[in-house]
Amino acid sequence: MERIMEPVVVPDQGIWHPCSAQIFETASEYKAWYEDVHAPLAGIARDAPTIGVVLQKSHIATKDDGHYVAMVQEFERRGAKVVCVYTGGLDFSAPVKQYLASPGTGEGAVDVLVNLTGFSLVGGPASQDAKAAKEVLTRFNRPYLVSVPLVFQSISEWQESEL
Repeated sequence: MERIMEPVVVPDQGIWHPCSAQIFETASEYKAWYEDVHAPLAGIARDAPTIGVVLQKSHIATKDDGHYVAMVQEFERRGAKVVCVYTGGLDFSAPVKQYLASPGTGEGAVDVLVNLTGFSLVGGPASQDAKAAKEVLTRFNRPYLVSVPLVFQSISEWQESEL
């Protein structure tokens, strides 16, 4: 007789890494695991640049995460540390502020921020709050890269655009 597994509850917001079975709910827990366990095994230097990556909870919860796994693996293969944050809502600035920014100042605790959600930092497919996103990113004060425009453009169109 087959046994049905107990459901796994994925927190609405957290820090995810494909090599960990757990979702981290604090930056300090993740940093301890990453620096003491994962980075040494992966050959990543303690002083390596750190890339913050913004993800969608839906891909993590459904394990439709191959594109996320590939990005993390490639960043790490090139020697960078990676911190992937996600939320179930459409305000992706919330996990950025909670996990990737310095408390008090809001300045980035990572060297660059990459958005892989396909959405604005604040808002979903039908709307966005550019003013709120700009405020967060101005305080964050780090390069902000959005990968999705590249999906809908040729390389020459991208090079000619202001993105």
